[in-house]
Amino acid sequence: MKIYDYRQELITLLENTGDDQRSLQQTLRSLSTVINILNHYDDQDAENEQHHYERKPVKHRYQARQRNEQPISSTARHTLHSLLTGPSNQAKETPTPRNAPTVVHVPAEPEAPKEISAEERLAADNMYLVHRKLSGAEINHRYYSEAILHQLHFPVEDGDIVELDPHQLVRGLPSIRRVTSDHLDDYEPVKINVIEYAELRPVPGSDVLQIASTMKGDSILDQAPANTVVVDPFKYPGRDLKAGMVIDFAYFDHGNGLKDASAGSIRWIHEKQDYDTTRQPAKPKTVKKVTNTKHDYEKKLDYDLKQRTVLVITGVRDKVQGLKPVIAKHHGVFHGLDASAEEKVSSSKIKREIRDADFVIVCIDAIHHRISQLANHHAKRYDKPLAIANVTSNTAVERAVARALNGDPAYAASSEKISQN
Repeated sequence: MKIYDYRQELITLLENTGDDQRSLQQTLRSLSTVINILNHYDDQDAENEQHHYERKPVKHRYQARQRNEQPISSTARHTLHSLLTGPSNQAKETPTPRNAPTVVHVPAEPEAPKEISAEERLAADNMYLVHRKLSGAEINHRYYSEAILHQLHFPVEDGDIVELDPHQLVRGLPSIRRVTSDHLDDYEPVKINVIEYAELRPVPGSDVLQIASTMKGDSILDQAPANTVVVDPFKYPGRDLKAGMVIDFAYFDHGNGLKDASAGSIRWIHEKQDYDTTRQPAKPKTVKKVTNTKHDYEKKLDYDLKQRTVLVITGVRDKVQGLKPVIAKHHGVFHGLDASAEEKVSSSKIKREIRDADFVIVCIDAIHHRISQLANHHAKRYDKPLAIANVTSNTAVERAVARALNGDPAYAASSEKISQN
């Protein structure tokens, strides 16, 4: 039997085979079918030869040679070619046996349209989910280095939704315009803790460095003198780490404390001017003495908020609703945050409230010091004007809003007499 030369078809089949499981399985089935077809016709020709020899002996050698040189049938060749290269564009009519059953081809049902995910809907408005890393972040399947994120005027955390500007590029990437207030309900942010402003110190008798405390004094290293994290300079080639450098060290918080911190990585290396406390302070500006110490506050407090939102943080629950008319009188939108129960006011809650506000007023007469510190911290991060009211009263809040609106100091001047109304 003359075997059909199927080598080129096999090469084409293997070249068109992808590395996914579905393509590999389809190719394997095609090869198995080819082998079965060849075996089938080989056995059939062998049976025909044996039957022919039994019925009629061979009279001449050339008859056997002709029989062996008969090519494979056209049906077998067409089947083999279809398996190797796929069905032809033009359907070929094949003779149908008289007693063959009638086959009815039922058209396949159309696939149901795929549901659009929440991320795809956000992408239509150039808004994307942030996947924060220990250093940098992944946004729209692109890596944004920590240097790009550090230049922003607002922080970017894991799970935030940011708006990108495709027309303005930063290092070849679309610039981050802002952090929106949107969040995906089914996305659980990864908890990343950052040890900020930690000084690298040498380890005696070793080439590695370590961090044991921070300038802020609020990290896991500052909880006990024995808490240290080893930093191997060989893991960070090109950064030329030396003792005395001040770094930010990030790690994934899985609830294992110092064990999680030891598996972290350097996020940022601060420049000396960011933390140098030996610089001479700027000379205070000479302030002209005011002859008339009495202030006409009624004239000063004639301002217009233009429907901007004012967040008032206070621990006096009974006076929260009474402050609403004060803001409404100046055409503003009042939003209050009850901080009477310290354990119920988390840092993330304060961050969300401040991020959605235009001005922040903190009444410090009945709140914990930690809450005022967090409010001041998040207000600086989001560049929100903040003012302090010494007491929770209409006059104190009204004057604090005026200071925040005009860019004046956060605390009231000593000459202001605040009434408890």
